[in-house]
Amino acid sequence: MELDSYEAIKFVYQSYVDSKPYLTTDADIHRRHPRYTRELITRLGLSLSEPPTALIAGSKGKGSTSTLLACLLEHAGRHVGLFTGPHLVDFCERIRVNGIKIDEENFVRLIQNLMPVANEITQAMPRDHYLGPVGTTLAVALQWYQEQQTDFNVVECGRGGVSDDASVLHNQWSVLTPIMEEHVRELGPTLLDIAANKAGIVRPGQKLCVTCQQHTQVSTLLRSLCRHFAVPLKQEGADFTVEALQSDLSGSRFYYRSQAREAEFKLPLVGRFQIINAALALATAEEILPGTTDDELQAGLDAARWPGRCELVPGRPPVLLDGAINAQSAQYVAAVLQELAPPLHLVTGVPADKDWRGVLSVLAPLAASVTVTTATNPHLEFPAREEVLATAEGLNGKCEYVQDPEAALDRALAAAQTGTVVIVGTQSLVRDAKVFLSNKNTGEGSR
Repeated sequence: MELDSYEAIKFVYQSYVDSKPYLTTDADIHRRHPRYTRELITRLGLSLSEPPTALIAGSKGKGSTSTLLACLLEHAGRHVGLFTGPHLVDFCERIRVNGIKIDEENFVRLIQNLMPVANEITQAMPRDHYLGPVGTTLAVALQWYQEQQTDFNVVECGRGGVSDDASVLHNQWSVLTPIMEEHVRELGPTLLDIAANKAGIVRPGQKLCVTCQQHTQVSTLLRSLCRHFAVPLKQEGADFTVEALQSDLSGSRFYYRSQAREAEFKLPLVGRFQIINAALALATAEEILPGTTDDELQAGLDAARWPGRCELVPGRPPVLLDGAINAQSAQYVAAVLQELAPPLHLVTGVPADKDWRGVLSVLAPLAASVTVTTATNPHLEFPAREEVLATAEGLNGKCEYVQDPEAALDRALAAAQTGTVVIVGTQSLVRDAKVFLSNKNTGEGSR
């Protein structure tokens, strides 16, 4: 049967959609079953261990760090597969080789290739189990990477680690970005529970685990885990350091020190927090490819792009986009807001199961006006209008609730005769905003 791209993407989610009425727990450790992804990959004749793979897990910065690491390896002369998620505008963004996303025709072809095996697997499982959408997409990616003969693959985990579909890969390197108290229902209830799940990508036989400065509990857990599995641990502050020299809307400069080098680097990504992500990528890349020169590393950093993370869209008014969904991430955005032309007009939409109160508590007091909205993603649930307005109005006297994201964005842009529109929330809202802004720029918007 011939598919189009819509039908191919629908197939990716079909097993999950079919199982949803029968799911009785939110806890990933009971709800998710990566073994089905392992079965799909192995039955397709794909390797779980080749080519050498780095897994990136954490609460914040996974996508940026994954992209930075892939760019560093690519500009050291290697052919690199990159797997990230969720996508921002186009589903095919999730699967890249040397920065180029898989084309629609090949994506559909590879979905069709795995469908018979995937259908056999799903038909044999209990009705409250499912083949994860990320697992199906990962199987497409591995087929593509095999065809493209990648030298290394860089794979971003989802919200967890041990319970994620990506954990079926036998990764040689584990990278852990900042771990926060988030996804409490799925990974918690405690920070230590969340960290243990994410750190589940660290296993015996690996070459290295790299991490940044973490909460004391998290650092203790990682040291214990690496010691138990005899995996070398490379930690910011002890084994490498990074010092911010400058950070503004043009990017950053920072000084990086490790056993391998002491050098100043530039980074085009906006936000001081991106310096930590770059340091993690550098610390990993110099272990994967020890002979890499400073110039090669700088070329890799220069090439890095990560839309939707403190992304400034020029125009009248200018628009800042960011996918912050908790208070700590919102603090990173708040630091960038100091560089923007006031007044600031905040548009935010954070799902009910994320830290929407935390995002509002950090950003609403900094804005001249606040518009609370939702996103077009039908799988997301947002807090009730009355509840979210009660919180927002306690933080900012000029608030409104506009459920339709396009209408919310339109109103904010119209109100911002001067200043900057700041759009912060779920990636689905960032996607809606990018599509909306693109349409307006080409004359297809609502006004």
